[in-house]
Amino acid sequence: MAKVFQFQFSVVEKGAKIAPNVKIGPFCYIGPDVEIAAGCVLDSNVTIVGRTTVGKNNRFFPMSVIGAAFDGEEDKGRCIIGEGNSIREHVVIYSGTTRKPTRIGQDNLIMIACQVGSGATIGDHDIIANCTHISDDAVIEDYVRTSAFSFVDKKMRVGAYAFTAGYVQVTRDVPPYSMVQGSPFRVRGVNTHNLKACGFGEQDIRALKKVFRELFNGKGFADAEVLAALSKNRKTPQVVKVLLKALKNQGTKKG
Repeated sequence: MAKVFQFQFSVVEKGAKIAPNVKIGPFCYIGPDVEIAAGCVLDSNVTIVGRTTVGKNNRFFPMSVIGAAFDGEEDKGRCIIGEGNSIREHVVIYSGTTRKPTRIGQDNLIMIACQVGSGATIGDHDIIANCTHISDDAVIEDYVRTSAFSFVDKKMRVGAYAFTAGYVQVTRDVPPYSMVQGSPFRVRGVNTHNLKACGFGEQDIRALKKVFRELFNGKGFADAEVLAALSKNRKTPQVVKVLLKALKNQGTKKG
């Protein structure tokens, strides 16, 4: 019977702070300014470099690269990762700059071959599908779902509970609770499935659907006059107030 030989060789640089129960598989590299908290797993061929801080119970799959230097900012920018994230194969998360760190929240799934740009922010409970590109300084709020090959441009914001269809180019802010499709994208409606899964009631969902019809009517931009009228209604449900506030912050354009 043939013998099976296993070789395990990983490099942990002097200065790295690794909790005692962190599991590090073969062929990993951890830089000197990295901190990794308890319960994390690095499967194999994982690279974590730069001034990167990793919270508890994260799992990094093979060939993921975390804290990669951006545009001459070696050893200056930071990357901060929360707890309970799953970072799949070939994901690259760039470090921030001296001006703004890159931040990943908690309980996110970042799927195969995604890229997260320098200074970008990902909130909590997001599912970022294969090959999604999140550019520098972009913001992904909580409970967002992207489809494969979505592209979020620099400094753009994807609102909470939103859904981006495959190959969408986010070149302006995506309203919270919405489903968007196309390039340039249009607002196709309310992300009902996600809202139900996250515990929203039928009354709130119906209110959002009514407002979406009035505001967007299948267009990419909210109608400024409708937005102004809705904002004056004191009886507006709280969930709609959140939407209206986000739209006012984003700015509007008649479609």
